[in-house]
Amino acid sequence: MATKKPAAPAKTTGTALAVKKAVGGQVVDIRAQLAKEVADMASRVGAPGGDAIRITQDKKFEFPDGTKSNGPINLVIVDFVSMNQFYDGPYDKDNISPPACFAIGSNPTALVASDNSPVKQSAGCAACPMNQFGSDGKGKACKNGRVLAVLPPGATADTPLWILKVSPTALKSFDAYVTSVVRSFQLPPVSVITEISFDDSVTYASLRFGDPQPNDNLEACFARKEEAMARLLTEPDVSQYEAPAPQKKAAMPARRK
Repeated sequence: MATKKPAAPAKTTGTALAVKKAVGGQVVDIRAQLAKEVADMASRVGAPGGDAIRITQDKKFEFPDGTKSNGPINLVIVDFVSMNQFYDGPYDKDNISPPACFAIGSNPTALVASDNSPVKQSAGCAACPMNQFGSDGKGKACKNGRVLAVLPPGATADTPLWILKVSPTALKSFDAYVTSVVRSFQLPPVSVITEISFDDSVTYASLRFGDPQPNDNLEACFARKEEAMARLLTEPDVSQYEAPAPQKKAAMPARRK
């Protein structure tokens, strides 16, 4: 008498990630759980290094491969975010410490300090004492800036994204430029090629933006927007943060008898 062969296991499509498992009597979709984790991943890792265009004190653009340019340079601004950073220690160019408090977001008027900040200064940036004019001389103790994800005009799908930071001294110029592009073209900055240069009227390196030209490579650049935003929202690595040492009080002079 012939015996029946055991039934072959049912084929699954893809990997086991598509399987729904019963946990505590409830059915859990693993893919949905992973998607939820991906949304939170940017705030759990430090920003990658080596992808930034550095601005040197002698007014040069230094690209990630080490080449330098006096500018102007032409780039496509794929997307950008606002970033506030507060440093509670003195600046040391040879030992750059992480910020004590930081916030990243698309709306500069609605930024909220990250829960990953080593020392949060306030719940919201708008009312934070360190984000008010006069908190550091005539300026702000908190550094307000923009962070841009950029590509060269002829970029392809494999061209690495670059990061370019806009300092507080260039903030007005950048915001005015974006407003001008939107008003003139009725399109976001990714739709144009932007000329970026240094302000010749000041001795320090301060960026200026202008001369927008139509971006004939718009489709390739626009396809990178999701990647760009994921990079822009990646929080800085603050694992090496150390609170500044308390300043010693000057010794009181001995009282004369």
